[in-house]
Amino acid sequence: MRKSASSRKRRSAARATKPVTRESDRAKEALQRKLADLLAMMRATLESTTDAIVLTNGVSKVTGFNEKYVEMMGLAREAISRMDVQELREIFSRYFKDPKKFIEETKAIYAAGLPETFDLLEFADGRVFERYSKLQKIDKRTVGRVWCFRDITERKRGEEKLEAAKTAAEKANKAKDDFLALLSHELRTPLTPALAAASYIAEHEDLLPELREELTAVWRNVQLEARLIDDLLDVTRIAKGKIDLRCETVDAHRLLRDAVAIAQKDMLEKQIELVMKLDATDHYVWADPVRIQQVFWNLINNSVKFTDAAGRITIRTFNKGKRFVFEIVDTGIGIDPEKQCDIFNAFEQGEPSITRQFGGLGLGLTISKTLLDLHGGAISVQSKGKNCGASFKVTLAAVNPPAATLTNANGGESGVSRKGLHLLIVDDDGDTRRILSRLLSKCGHDVATVDSAQNALRSLGSGRFDALISDIGLPDSSGYELVREAKQRQQLKGIALSGFGTDEDVRRSMEAGFDYHLTKPVNFQDLRSLLEKIA
Repeated sequence: MRKSASSRKRRSAARATKPVTRESDRAKEALQRKLADLLAMMRATLESTTDAIVLTNGVSKVTGFNEKYVEMMGLAREAISRMDVQELREIFSRYFKDPKKFIEETKAIYAAGLPETFDLLEFADGRVFERYSKLQKIDKRTVGRVWCFRDITERKRGEEKLEAAKTAAEKANKAKDDFLALLSHELRTPLTPALAAASYIAEHEDLLPELREELTAVWRNVQLEARLIDDLLDVTRIAKGKIDLRCETVDAHRLLRDAVAIAQKDMLEKQIELVMKLDATDHYVWADPVRIQQVFWNLINNSVKFTDAAGRITIRTFNKGKRFVFEIVDTGIGIDPEKQCDIFNAFEQGEPSITRQFGGLGLGLTISKTLLDLHGGAISVQSKGKNCGASFKVTLAAVNPPAATLTNANGGESGVSRKGLHLLIVDDDGDTRRILSRLLSKCGHDVATVDSAQNALRSLGSGRFDALISDIGLPDSSGYELVREAKQRQQLKGIALSGFGTDEDVRRSMEAGFDYHLTKPVNFQDLRSLLEKIA
């Protein structure tokens, strides 16, 4: 009886444990399948990436890698599996331009136990890889490091090509700018004596009317040629963002009248009726007077150019709130509606036939818009279409007028006395020296001329001068060096007379010691007025 009861207990216990064992086995098998699936997924992920990946343990053993790593190493998969990190480092070191640096940096990474690292590896065959590593931990225990190598050779070559292309473009752009500046100088230099002579002779009261008309035409066309040169250089300055403004409180009405005066002769020739209504009560603006007059002249010149003979141009000003508004309306050829959105683009004059008929470079409106943008102003255009005329409107912020300038009883500035000056003209162009010397002598000045910096220094050593008028580009030196030396020897005023007229050129002149900078071709009246100011 006892034996039978004991046997029953054992059988009952066995029956009770079998289901538990089977359930545990099933759970274990399920876990193994999940782990296998997870490992398969990890392997698939490693093999699908374009990066070379290798895993190492916390000491020096390779524990896994993908096919891209095999390709990068150029070794058999079995050979890599048998190697430790030291062996791999030695093989790797054969590939690099600087093997010693690679080995030292890798050792340092292991020694420091850095959580993450990133560097670039340059192979001896020209390949470039980004190397990234991350320390792997489980429960704060380091179990290994993952290394990722990304081939950026093509990207690097593309960047190098792009950088080379950028450098080449910058070099070509600088060469273009240098060429334009030199071209400007060469074109301006022969214009100077022509403009000076024409403007001076045309003032003679006893000149025959027909001769005065011809000289005026010469003067006007030389000025136009200089303006075309300026426009080309201004476009270069605009593209490089190098237009500097010298702002002051100026009377916009005065600038407008001056601009109209320049275009007056062309209006008379075409018998264009000019209507001016300057109704703005607040007509002072904070601006660079030269640049704003340039805007006014561009717009007036365009209206005169594109308006037929016996047409009409209406100029008016008014205030809108605290802004000064200038508007010019003509009865000219008009602008097609589809062209109006492009009219302020460089070299844009509408149809090609317009360029052939009227000439010009199509830069005036582009330059005007840029200048107004720099002044915080605006410009707009309206036209109903072909042969319907055009209207341009300019707005600028109005400011309070400046304090009145003190004048003497004769209407001149207080304290100014005019007298003949002792002048030294330095220019390697013979016509410029001859014409300026003759005209300035007739104005009562004592003039000496030389063709080089060395001869100028000799003259400065043997006589006293009130002003030095010098070209910048001299055959044996530069006007910058000359004015520095001249001012050390004598107390005089320096006037730069140069074909180089960019804002940078003016700044360099001022820094060198020149007091004034006149850009060729020089209007003789401007030079004479400047000398009166010095006197």
